[in-house]
Amino acid sequence: MASLSAVSVLFFCVVFSISFKASAERIKDKMYEPIKGAAACFRRLNGTHQFGCTSHRSGNVGVIHFIENQTDLDWLLHSATAEPYMAIIQPKMFTREVMLTLKASEKVNGIVLINNHSAERPGNFSHDDTCPNRYSGLSLVEETCNDTKPWNPAGTGLMLIDWGFPIFHIEDEDNISKLYECYQKHNAHDKDEQMSRSLCALEMNSFMIAAVDSETCIRRSSTTTILNHIRYCDPLGGNNIWSTLYPRLKAEETNKTVIVVAARLDGTSMFDGLVPGAMSPVSGIVTLLMTAKILASIAQNSSDIQSQQDNNVLFLLLNGESYDYIGSSRVVWDMQNRMFPMKPSSSATEQPPPLSLYNIGLFIEIGQISTLGRVPGNDTTILNFHQHQPVSNSVLNRNQMDSFILYMNQYGPEVGLGFKLMKENLPPASLQTFLAANSDIPGVVLTDHGSQYLNKYYHSIMDDGQELNYIYQNVTRDSVQKLVANLAHTLAHTLYCLINSTGPCDEPKVPETDTDSQLVDELFHCYLDTMDCPVFRAAANKANLNSKPASFYVGVNGYNSPIAKLTGLTLALLVNQTVNRTEEECHSDDSHRVFKYIWMSSNLDGTNSSGVCIKTTMNFSTAVSPAFYDIPGYDWTSGKYSTWTESIWREFTIRMFLKPSRSHENLTFSLGVVVLSLSFLIVYFANSRSHILFGNTLVTSSC
Repeated sequence: MASLSAVSVLFFCVVFSISFKASAERIKDKMYEPIKGAAACFRRLNGTHQFGCTSHRSGNVGVIHFIENQTDLDWLLHSATAEPYMAIIQPKMFTREVMLTLKASEKVNGIVLINNHSAERPGNFSHDDTCPNRYSGLSLVEETCNDTKPWNPAGTGLMLIDWGFPIFHIEDEDNISKLYECYQKHNAHDKDEQMSRSLCALEMNSFMIAAVDSETCIRRSSTTTILNHIRYCDPLGGNNIWSTLYPRLKAEETNKTVIVVAARLDGTSMFDGLVPGAMSPVSGIVTLLMTAKILASIAQNSSDIQSQQDNNVLFLLLNGESYDYIGSSRVVWDMQNRMFPMKPSSSATEQPPPLSLYNIGLFIEIGQISTLGRVPGNDTTILNFHQHQPVSNSVLNRNQMDSFILYMNQYGPEVGLGFKLMKENLPPASLQTFLAANSDIPGVVLTDHGSQYLNKYYHSIMDDGQELNYIYQNVTRDSVQKLVANLAHTLAHTLYCLINSTGPCDEPKVPETDTDSQLVDELFHCYLDTMDCPVFRAAANKANLNSKPASFYVGVNGYNSPIAKLTGLTLALLVNQTVNRTEEECHSDDSHRVFKYIWMSSNLDGTNSSGVCIKTTMNFSTAVSPAFYDIPGYDWTSGKYSTWTESIWREFTIRMFLKPSRSHENLTFSLGVVVLSLSFLIVYFANSRSHILFGNTLVTSSC
């Protein structure tokens, strides 16, 4: 009987616990309204500082206050009484002055940026420095930028501030409406009496584990406890992409020069996953891809063969350039250690010979390209050559540079392109990293801007297709699609003239570009609208891909960036050489490392095909700073190599709830204290009177 009674009690306890838990979850769901799809600002660190945002470990809570103008801001700073607050602001108020004012106020516990796309854009919206990569590249040996003559005059430097509270971005109109309706219903009226009523509030959680700087974070991460290994941060990095026009097969090719055509692969912004990067880096990526395709087509259709070419062309897409030139500094380090394009393998029978900095005959970098340089009332678009003359001033290097500019000026006007030569400081570019290691490299950076960026939304969430004046399937004469196609043709013919001494290059001869303009349109569609596009599906040989727009943040080492992989495959697809292999036979051999074999769709329009085997020189190389794994005892404050890391975090959450009035909170607290005190008194009374309440009979068990 006793056993049955015990089982009954246990059963009752279990049922009660389950019921209580279910009830608690329902109550929680009624109390909180989650805001889904919000993007958070997070913490990044370098060798000396920490930057970005974090919440308290348990999250930050604050009353919602919309700041639409200076009056709203002044009220929050001087008259608000129900602190702490969560300031909700629009892009026009997301300025350095306003943000620093909110940061200095003890009343603010977090900020939400609401970005309603139907609202008018601010004239400037760039969160990077006025001098991007201020302390790296050529800045190590000479001044390339200063605040009196900045490259990025719209830069606010908001990404380079340690905020100490969470900042979230919300663009979903339904979520914005929920916030505004809750604010209007509970907070907006009788603001001076907010203390006396329940208020609409937010709880934001974006706690960052890493702190101080990268050196401290990496040291802590390398410490292993008895129980487990805890990571506090990860180095930023990913993969570079490289490909040569002609295969490099022979060891004697180590003495031959190559022309490097480079573009950056990454961008950045304050918020996780929101790096549209239309003007930087997408315009440069698409221009490079089209240049490679057209040049390969010219070379394959011409009568020359590989043995006739004087030079080779190396296409480079460099990752992590937004963070002190991670990708280019890694390439330079690998070249200096004879490990580029790949570390030599003793077991390989065929592999490309190492390239050094002294093999670079000319470095051409494609920067930001847009129609913003179009001459009013004219069909001509002016682009700029930012030129670096080699220190040695050798005849060979001078001839390469002079010939490049000559051919570009020869072919450009035929397709409405004009070029202006800039011989002052180089803009922030990967070329700076190579010049810091070898100043004899002749180089040029091709951009739409002169001494200052034309892009007012550089490295922000607003550097999208709208700023680029891109409209899908609208290839007009003055569109960016037509501009990029024309520029790619001009570059391709110029490069062919430079590497082929036997070919005629006296007369301008640029073929029709309508078909290529359509391909440029599709590439922009892939990068700016959706990754589930015909070209990417063909390159990946998949029926479906992620439908979201691409994000161009470099990520952390070990994270396989989908955009880097898709870009590499697209380069292989566009510069393709098909071979007669089945899908089972189409694979790379570790002993033959000159080529890769990839099975792809043969149709660029995204329609189904049986597939084809592509033979390509395209490959990936590491884009992680050597400071982390390759240089023992590296001086983290030297600035020679990138030291950027990203903090580990658990989750990003933001939810809305109704916060009780201060009097209600005080009443609840007081009742809790009273109940707790009564509980102690009852327990004390029961314990002191136990012999009366429960008797004094001692029950003994008989043997």
